[in-house]
Amino acid sequence: MTTFAANDGYARWVTSPILSEDDWQALQEGSAARQDETLRLAMEVNIHDLRKTLQGETLSALAWLVADGILDFKLALPRNKLDQGEFHDKFGIFTDAEGNQVSFNGSYNDSIQGTRNYESIKIFCSWQSVLALLVNADQERFERLWLNKDPNVQVYDLPEAAKANIIKLRTQERPYPEPNKEQLSLISGRQAVYSPVKPSLPASIDLRDYQNQAIDEWFNHDCRGLLEMATGTGKTITALSASVRLYERERRLALIMTVPYQHLVDQWCKESQPFGYRPILAYQSKASWFDELNNLVMDFSSGYRDHFAVITTHTTFISADFQATIARLSEQTLIIADEAHHLGAERSRQNYPQQIPYRLALSATPDRWFDDEGSAALRGYFGETVFSFPLEKAIGVSLTPYYYHPHLVQLTPEELESFEELSTKIAQLAGRDDERAKETLKLLLIRRAELLNKAANKISELSKLIDASGHIEHTLFYCAPGQIDEVQRLLGWEHGLLVQRFTAEEDVAERQQRLADFASGEIQALVAMKCLDEGVDVPSTKTAYIMASSSNPREFIQRRGRVLRKYPGKEFSVIHDMIAVPPTAWTTSQDSATFNIERGIIRKELERFKEFASPALNKHKAMDVIWDIASRYNLMDF
Repeated sequence: MTTFAANDGYARWVTSPILSEDDWQALQEGSAARQDETLRLAMEVNIHDLRKTLQGETLSALAWLVADGILDFKLALPRNKLDQGEFHDKFGIFTDAEGNQVSFNGSYNDSIQGTRNYESIKIFCSWQSVLALLVNADQERFERLWLNKDPNVQVYDLPEAAKANIIKLRTQERPYPEPNKEQLSLISGRQAVYSPVKPSLPASIDLRDYQNQAIDEWFNHDCRGLLEMATGTGKTITALSASVRLYERERRLALIMTVPYQHLVDQWCKESQPFGYRPILAYQSKASWFDELNNLVMDFSSGYRDHFAVITTHTTFISADFQATIARLSEQTLIIADEAHHLGAERSRQNYPQQIPYRLALSATPDRWFDDEGSAALRGYFGETVFSFPLEKAIGVSLTPYYYHPHLVQLTPEELESFEELSTKIAQLAGRDDERAKETLKLLLIRRAELLNKAANKISELSKLIDASGHIEHTLFYCAPGQIDEVQRLLGWEHGLLVQRFTAEEDVAERQQRLADFASGEIQALVAMKCLDEGVDVPSTKTAYIMASSSNPREFIQRRGRVLRKYPGKEFSVIHDMIAVPPTAWTTSQDSATFNIERGIIRKELERFKEFASPALNKHKAMDVIWDIASRYNLMDF
């Protein structure tokens, strides 16, 4: 029954209560109130017996089914010609998504004694014309019972007090996905046969004009392409809506959703359920998803079901087991890739399933940094950008306006010397084709970026800004690896802020609790590294301090997007950005040996500055902060 519930089932059961002779007499003679009380007392005995005879897991599952309204009971007693007999009929009808029905009469006693008995069960299928009349007769017979229209059977609703006692038996977690209450309410209100949930646009969602335009453009390009939409503009909702529209056109759809991280699997699962999807979550242990996914693929390929969905991580998606399973899918299959730029990596692009016709990639920054081959492979498979909705268009529509405050932080002489040594080595390796040189160059570039990120004077500058800011709330601090402890100590011990770290070291439950505490105001600030870069929603954030950010555009664009999401009572956001500059920036001669080194530092930092300053409410004021130093180094084109 829990599998039935997970597959959007709804069941109506008519059953016989176990009654004493006195109970039976009271029901025949009493008023409606007395009848209800008699049934309630009788059901208490029944429930007590259930508690004793069923194992805890089974009992809790039954209680959840009743609590969620998936399992609906009525109680039946014979009357008239069957007076003082027992309601002992055993028959039922199952109905699938297409309206096909199977009815049964009789039962097979699944016990040790039952296997020794002479028993039988008859099964009729509606798609066999000779048996369809029998199925229909069973359906009509059940409806007469349920509606209390059979003259020889009295049917009672389950007393509310008895139902409440059943619900109390929930001792464990719900053993199936939380059902769609709105859809279940519609189904349970019908007298006709059950029709399970199909992919559809939720009534609660009203797509914005740009989201509809994005879907239109994707369809105009044969349902292939990339949606290049700013973080926070509703890429997930847009993609799921596009999948529903494709299902409505094709009348069947296998949907594969692949995301970079495990927490995004859970997030996409939650987002997809209002759209009528009940996805398999294919990550972690292969044993938890492999057989079920195989069965769904076989059922879909054989025409026994018209839709299913699976959500997986990029790592599992490119695995041999997953690829072998979906190899049987071809027509009417869609892949949605969230943060699709990850799939441009060399190992990933060797595992693109070419037989799948419909492809939708999502990313605010699809082109891979310093990886033209990966970017080309990604676009070659998913298609070119069919719709773009950059941050400049999103501000005021789906994102908040923001103020940008750059803060110039001088490198120490020692840091400048290290930067110069690294730059000299980088220049010597640049342009070499051998693999060893490329790996060494990569490491040197990382070390040079870390040097700027961890500039010692950023900590003292941050302390001054906190002193000047007044009240701190809903604030994020983005740090470099190795910097986070120092920042947390500064904020917590020296400034007395309620602050927590948000890193990969905390487990999922801890991180979810910290996000909840942050949203409610229980803590004032989060100190984070990369964990907040992609997919984690912190819309309550009002202010961000960027202590460290690489020159990779994806990183600082993702971080800005986390801050600009709309939230009740949030009119605008504020971003403080630490920009490292040479200590001799105002005195060094343009003819000196260090001038070009210093110019390289400024150029790297100005790339982020330009991206952040251009759409800001205080663009010109922000420009004033950097103007003199940009002029000094002939970087006026920033």
